[in-house]
Amino acid sequence: MDPHSMPAELVELENRLRARPGDEATAGLRDRVLRAVAESSSAGALGAWHWAAIAAAALIVLNLSMIWASQEEFSVRPALGPNQVAAEFQALRQLETQQEGAFK
Repeated sequence: MDPHSMPAELVELENRLRARPGDEATAGLRDRVLRAVAESSSAGALGAWHWAAIAAAALIVLNLSMIWASQEEFSVRPALGPNQVAAEFQALRQLETQQEGAFK
């Protein structure tokens, strides 16, 4: 992290910490702290990918369940047996003949 791109509050905090009496920090401490902060902020981007993957998995599960439900909907009705099909055809023929007679 570039010290010139740091917010003013952090620069002020760094100056106050430097002015405090006590043991002097090692030369590489500042660089290690700034690198750790930069890495933790980039870890937030990985968190977004994690949530995007969870959302994609949820959409796939939802889509598969809707496909399964639509397939089940059609298999609920019982299939017509051969006798029922013949009875339906006969009823349709009767309706046809009745309508033909009505138009003559």
